[in-house]
Amino acid sequence: MKKLFSLLLAALLLFGAAAFPSAAASYEILKIGLYYGSNALPAANLQNVSGQASGYQLGYYDANRSFVPLYTTDEVYITVVKDKNMYIGDGKVYYDSLPSSYHTVIGAYHLQLDTVLSSAGEADALIAALAGAGLPAFAAYTAEGYRVRVGNYASSVEAAAIAPQVSAVVGMTASAVGESRSCYTVTVTETNTILFELDMGGQALGIEPYSEETWFKGQTYYGGFEYRRASGNDITVVNVVSMDDYLKGVIPYEMSPSWPVEALKVQALCAKSYAVTCIGKHNSQGFDLCNTTDCQVYYGTKTATDNSDSAVEAVSGLYVLYNGEVAETYYHASSGGWTEDALNVWGTDIPYLKAVEDTYLTELRPYSFSVTLDEVTDILRGKGYDVADITDFYVSEFTPAGNVREITFVQSNGQTLVFSGERARTCLNTSSSSKRINSHRYTVSTDARLYVNGTAPDKAIGQYYAIGGDGRTAPISGSGLYAVTGSGTSPVDVSGTSSGQYVISGTGSGHNVGMSQCGARDMAHQGFTYDEIIQFYFTGVQVGPANGL
Repeated sequence: MKKLFSLLLAALLLFGAAAFPSAAASYEILKIGLYYGSNALPAANLQNVSGQASGYQLGYYDANRSFVPLYTTDEVYITVVKDKNMYIGDGKVYYDSLPSSYHTVIGAYHLQLDTVLSSAGEADALIAALAGAGLPAFAAYTAEGYRVRVGNYASSVEAAAIAPQVSAVVGMTASAVGESRSCYTVTVTETNTILFELDMGGQALGIEPYSEETWFKGQTYYGGFEYRRASGNDITVVNVVSMDDYLKGVIPYEMSPSWPVEALKVQALCAKSYAVTCIGKHNSQGFDLCNTTDCQVYYGTKTATDNSDSAVEAVSGLYVLYNGEVAETYYHASSGGWTEDALNVWGTDIPYLKAVEDTYLTELRPYSFSVTLDEVTDILRGKGYDVADITDFYVSEFTPAGNVREITFVQSNGQTLVFSGERARTCLNTSSSSKRINSHRYTVSTDARLYVNGTAPDKAIGQYYAIGGDGRTAPISGSGLYAVTGSGTSPVDVSGTSSGQYVISGTGSGHNVGMSQCGARDMAHQGFTYDEIIQFYFTGVQVGPANGL
């Protein structure tokens, strides 16, 4: 059975302790945000994977990310809800406001015995006595220690009403409690049977499954789970997992598990080194990394294979290093022929992120689409740019590798709008359109013609370039141009386009910086090893263990 770390059976309660340990410790055990922010949940279900051990340990993770167990359950299906009146509808849907239809209510108010207990065993003895009298009770852990709570009611008045009955059974006084903004309630899924509550003020709830893998939201995960109520509202769900098990949930979604194992090793190394350099990106939200492309795509173990898992295990403990430090190992789908300097894309000069001719790449991923000037105007305005009508646009600067560094849009008022670096790739991309500039390796062309003394050459304007004094070339827009002829200079005119279309054509997919995934696959097919591939895409790096990790 895979366990993240040993249990601390007699640990001190670290109430209010820091959420994040030292950087070195956090490389070994990661906290990955699964649902958070606007996607935080009113309720979160867990299910043990069939055929594996069943049940869960309930407790919390201390400041060193070791799990402190407080209570156990052998239930297979459990749901964590916030301490508020909850309503269960069809399809395991939980509501925190009264829906039009529901079949079960989980009341947020309980009767709590005033006596503080020293152990879960003491709590269980009282729970059994109350159950014998027909009173459903459960254990809670508070800042004071173990408590026993009885029932679930919609109001404190209803909860207080059973105090005489409870006192008659156990001989203890009791008080109504409920709707705590720091409380987490663990229930049997689709019922109002409460198994446990954690209410320690600011302490998050931790759950460690006995099963090696656990179902959550249609995916399976290794490791444990942590639940946080940001500002006392919906629940942030975090996967607490070892580095290697995290990578096993990244690799199948960033690279096909059917690709050669040497390419998968490269992906594992890049994902691992990149993760280390990004740890802490989401500290303010209570976790290290998220599960989206903002960090790296991470959906757990559902589509992992022996091939992808073995690649992770083969490079366990190894990192991509530059001068002994873990490198920022960016990667993208396909370079289209050349990768690019980080300086030209993000404005930061990183010595190992330099342009490389993708010599062994066989899949260029060509793409092409047409767009009108009216469409371009609408796109830019939709993205918040205050522009006049766009009358022309063109690539105004290429990098030495042949990728786009700068694109210029000409407005009807004569002003220009220039996008460079990353924005030269994303300036026309919108979530509502399938017309997208996929990479930095593209051209812009139109069928407008240049006219010199009334004569039109046989090429469209987008196929002409000016040569500067430094030898660099740049496309021309046809505005304010003169041509040198046998009789001197003559103005150059540009016809209107016959079709009104501009064509953007390119190859590749992604930001072009670092490792090309398709290129790594093709190099692996051609017999290169993972370390050779890493050193091909990242200038001057080494592969090895990192000091202190």
